[in-house]
Amino acid sequence: MRKPLKLAAILSMAALVLTACGSSTAAPSATTSPQETVTETPESKSEAETEAANDNSENGTYDGKITKGRTVKIVTSGGSLPYSLINGDLKNGGTWEGIDSEMWAEIAKRTGWTLDIMQAAGHGATFGQVDAGRADVASNCYAVNADRVSKYAVSHPYYGDAQCVAVLPESEIKTLDDLKNKKVGVLNGQAAQKTITELGEKNGFEVTAYEGDNSVAGYQDVVLGRIDAFASTDSAVYKWESTTNNDLRLLDERLYANDVAFYFPKTEEGKKLRDEVNVVLDDMMADGTVSEIVTKYMYQDMTKLIKPYDELGFTID
Repeated sequence: MRKPLKLAAILSMAALVLTACGSSTAAPSATTSPQETVTETPESKSEAETEAANDNSENGTYDGKITKGRTVKIVTSGGSLPYSLINGDLKNGGTWEGIDSEMWAEIAKRTGWTLDIMQAAGHGATFGQVDAGRADVASNCYAVNADRVSKYAVSHPYYGDAQCVAVLPESEIKTLDDLKNKKVGVLNGQAAQKTITELGEKNGFEVTAYEGDNSVAGYQDVVLGRIDAFASTDSAVYKWESTTNNDLRLLDERLYANDVAFYFPKTEEGKKLRDEVNVVLDDMMADGTVSEIVTKYMYQDMTKLIKPYDELGFTID
């Protein structure tokens, strides 16, 4: 199923500006997930550098639309490429890479904002940091779904994807109906989990949830015959194929299409930050920057798959 795709020119960008934020390095409170680890960065820009970065008068694009001098607290699961991967301790020379790392680096470059990066292991812990007010935004290439739209202020999408079911090329499974009495894996917390679980109850197949960001183990289990299929996304399967020289076949029937976005608290301040981020996202989309970042990691321009939220059945406030 793998298609040869051409890498886009690698995006040239400024280094991430990362700072520690006051007392937020204190021990997690009782409401924090036990599996959560919080990692933050110590570097800070000088006052002169911050002033220069905050001056957007050169082209006037953001005059009156962007709050200058912001520090944005970003929480990410940071467990895997191409989405978001934190390597080591950010306080001691660790690095953040992946689509969301480069997206936020570009946002910071254009706005002069300071980024404060926290890592929370697992999707539940990531959104829990936003719920608890310890982070301003959850960022891990998260799919837009009804539950998230109802609870969070959602940004404009920055690429589109589709939920799929992957099987071995020679598998007898051709349709979703053929999954009856089979074993199907899915990443715990992924947007496809709810759909594939409900489908399993309806069509009579067993669903196994994989923890963390370890979808690689799911694909490998399909190859080894431990499970019959794995529910994932088109982009994740293509990425895994390209880096492992393995082939899987995607069923023609998709579970559903989805967009990918950032998630903010559904508060007045959260919506204000979301709206400011949208101003920058729109510019990045228009000048091709988002396309370059996404294509670099996905080996194809997934921005072309974005669907308007109303077509996906969502009303965003």
